[in-house]
Amino acid sequence: MKKTKLSTFEVLDSLIPVGSLDRDGLALYRSLAASRDDSEVRAGVVRLLEDLCDAGRLARLSRSEVDGETRLRYRDLESLDTIAISLPREAEEPARGTGGAPDAAPTETETAGTEMEQASEPPVEATDRVETPDRIETTLPGITPAILEAVAAASRRIDLAGALDHLYDLLHEVVGYDKIAIYKSKGLSNSPAGVLTELEEVYRWSEDDRVCPNVLKSRIEEEGHTVHLPNIPNSDRYARYFPKGLGGSLLVAPLKAEGYVYGVLELWRQLPDAYDQNDVAVVGFVSEFASGLIKRRLEIEELIFVDHTSQIHNRRYFDEQLTREIARCKRSNNSLALLVADLDDFKKVNDTLGHAAGDSVLRQVARIFSENARQVDIVARYGGEEFVVILPDVTRESAAAVAERIRSAIESHRFITGLADDPTRELTISIGGALYPLDAESRADLIDKADRLALYEAKRAGKNRIVFWKDIQSH
Repeated sequence: MKKTKLSTFEVLDSLIPVGSLDRDGLALYRSLAASRDDSEVRAGVVRLLEDLCDAGRLARLSRSEVDGETRLRYRDLESLDTIAISLPREAEEPARGTGGAPDAAPTETETAGTEMEQASEPPVEATDRVETPDRIETTLPGITPAILEAVAAASRRIDLAGALDHLYDLLHEVVGYDKIAIYKSKGLSNSPAGVLTELEEVYRWSEDDRVCPNVLKSRIEEEGHTVHLPNIPNSDRYARYFPKGLGGSLLVAPLKAEGYVYGVLELWRQLPDAYDQNDVAVVGFVSEFASGLIKRRLEIEELIFVDHTSQIHNRRYFDEQLTREIARCKRSNNSLALLVADLDDFKKVNDTLGHAAGDSVLRQVARIFSENARQVDIVARYGGEEFVVILPDVTRESAAAVAERIRSAIESHRFITGLADDPTRELTISIGGALYPLDAESRADLIDKADRLALYEAKRAGKNRIVFWKDIQSH
């Protein structure tokens, strides 16, 4: 095979998925593009590829010795392109990682003088780095062209839940399972991103379906490695944490991207010793790909549904969730409550302290709402200094108790302004509430009675108080 030496731009353009680079990666990319030092450029390329592997954007495929060189291959987990680079044997060999690929980025010394391989028979343009699945050869055990094709099909799904369902079907066909589930990490569960619309469909398994105990899940989230228990009762370390009499095989893989573990993917089979090393590799590969899908969808939904100033959900998210919860009430014959709250005299904060201090106060208010609402409640910024809370499956008394916790917490809080001459401020809040379907017949009617009628009455009656629409009717 002939080799064609590529220009600096051709090397970078053909090997690096620029859209996946972070700020530091882009800075390095720009400096490499301007460099005339060939060895510096190639060392930087390897460093960028390894960083993208650590970020969950690429996967290390293989490491092989060919014609006195060490050949490294990577997989772009979004496009499924293969990226290859050859290193000279005289350089110190990089450490081996999963599947024989490098576990850490080589140093500049190790990559000096490398050559990128480009086939000239048949002719290939320098920017063409695609290898279709039916021509892929990899040293990763168990990863066949059929699996790569199935993963590529999942990546083309628009909806995240549908994409993951496609991957579950793949795993059922290739490795088999009696139960499969995804569970969020504790950090994700406690963040606004953890309850975004599509993720509610993805993480839809109840605790009764779960097999992996918390102690094992926590270990996987902390260490970021797959755990395989071939026979649960024979596990010296974990057997005591499982339900008595539970047997079979368990595979639990982290959903990890950019060093953050979003949760775990678990597969359980009633049959002991059901999984071999090829199965473990397949599950690890699929979980790595799934974590990339989850990460990218989280980023998109956060841009759409999280309010930048308060760092809680925005009005668009509230509108979608209220419609959804009302539809659920109609199916289940349950009720929900809507609280609409407005900070009293907040304009004075912006006028006297400035908008930067006002934004800081709004973030503190948002945190108080989140901390005092129930875990199942949906808190959002409605606009300006108005906040809303949707309380599913609630009684009027329980809704009033949540409202009072929020009102009392804000009244007693000293809000930090960040200004030396006026470091703290006291605030109060007025809250209006109504229930569906007890007080309102439609979504628009519910908002009108909680906001225009009940909240207005709370303001008119002196502020710093809670008024439900029913209270108005009883007078």
